[in-house]
Amino acid sequence: MISSRCLPSLLLLLIPILGWTPFAAGSVAIEPRIIGGQVSSIKQEKYLVQVTTATELCGGSLIKPRWVITAAHCVYKKNKADFKVYGGASNQAGPHAIVRQVDYVAIRPDFNIKTLNMDVAALRLTSNMTGANIETIGLATQPVPARALVKISGWGLTTADATTTATRVHSVIVPMWSRASCVSAFRGVHRITRSMVCAAKLYQRDSCDGDSGGPLVYRGQLAAIVSYGYGCASSLPGVYTSVPVIREWFLRIVKQHS
Repeated sequence: MISSRCLPSLLLLLIPILGWTPFAAGSVAIEPRIIGGQVSSIKQEKYLVQVTTATELCGGSLIKPRWVITAAHCVYKKNKADFKVYGGASNQAGPHAIVRQVDYVAIRPDFNIKTLNMDVAALRLTSNMTGANIETIGLATQPVPARALVKISGWGLTTADATTTATRVHSVIVPMWSRASCVSAFRGVHRITRSMVCAAKLYQRDSCDGDSGGPLVYRGQLAAIVSYGYGCASSLPGVYTSVPVIREWFLRIVKQHS
């Protein structure tokens, strides 16, 4: 069973008390954090936004001034009125962050919350997000070649045993996996669908709790979206939603609802 890689803020308070871990034995847990990375700056990640509710933390990418792309599991069965989207600051809790609310949410109709197939959602902001450290990012049209280096960014946990998320944005460079290697790694664990791609440096560098929905960038374009993993920086790679697979759907939603 797959559990969400969005990071529940309440559970962060329970981890040191209960010894809670974010996935049960035999389950695939969506663990959004940056492991093995370094402190970055929003000036290098101007497209990166934080998608939050009172209880959860995810990432996202600004594709149009009023449109954000994120993971469907971050917004599934949640009230759009509860979302806040932060951009333009390395520390999104600081005074320089630009904040917008969400007035429309679209999830792909073939999204599956159990398998995380087609794990993508489109968020329309109440008004354009603009500012000195805010820019949009383009959507990749072609898959990333195997072994190519990609960048993942977010505010998630920075070590596998951390109990609080990063205050400042972190980023990490990891290699892309071939589809054959991705499928083989998860054989007997989880089915890798056509919307899923893998990336990680095993045991060293990965995304994790709090990074779900955030960007995987290749050559200045959004190539994939953080989706799930089996632990963080473990024996299995992180799994991401392929942007070339979902690109036309997202652009169609933007056109129909702008």
